[in-house]
Amino acid sequence: MTAIWKHKFGRIRVDPMAHTVIVGIVNENHHWMLVVMYPHEKKTLFLDPLGEGKGKMRVCLQSTRAFMRMKGCKVSRWTCSTLPHNHQQDSTSCGVLALKFAEKILLGEAIEFETSQKAVEELRLDIATSLLRESDDLSRLCFYCGMEEQDEEHWICCDICQRWYHHQCVQGLLWINPATPATVTFCSTISSDSDSSPFIHQL
Repeated sequence: MTAIWKHKFGRIRVDPMAHTVIVGIVNENHHWMLVVMYPHEKKTLFLDPLGEGKGKMRVCLQSTRAFMRMKGCKVSRWTCSTLPHNHQQDSTSCGVLALKFAEKILLGEAIEFETSQKAVEELRLDIATSLLRESDDLSRLCFYCGMEEQDEEHWICCDICQRWYHHQCVQGLLWINPATPATVTFCSTISSDSDSSPFIHQL
């Protein structure tokens, strides 16, 4: 969803009209926000744990409309709105709240839950437990774009985290450290562009 927010649609192969709802997290400067798209209803919900300003509501509307238009959908009546929700009480719980917002929306429930420090810690534990219990095999997914492996594509493996990336996803982010010219690094560019883990690939 961050790619849609940034108008980087090139590698997104999802057909939005094949889905009733599309849920995703926008990670902007390490702050998590929730975007929920309803392609057939021509609307988007936007929930920011810090509160939704007019500027971000406008960005959400423009980016989701642009994505749908790029996919060949009519967007003349596309709307963006929000729902009443709890706000984060610290500087670190945005991710927990955004995931809880998503859960409540998908279950059709009112977005009401405790956001005290103790409650957030319990939610973190619940989320971590669920992730460990339900995790799929991600070994065939590009860690940058999240898309599956294709036979015709070239891949690059991270020597530090051992994750795999499409060469096409990271080729524009390449820079070479003059001190170690045999090392190709994407550290600074990937960490700032996609909030994924920085890595170095040895040639």
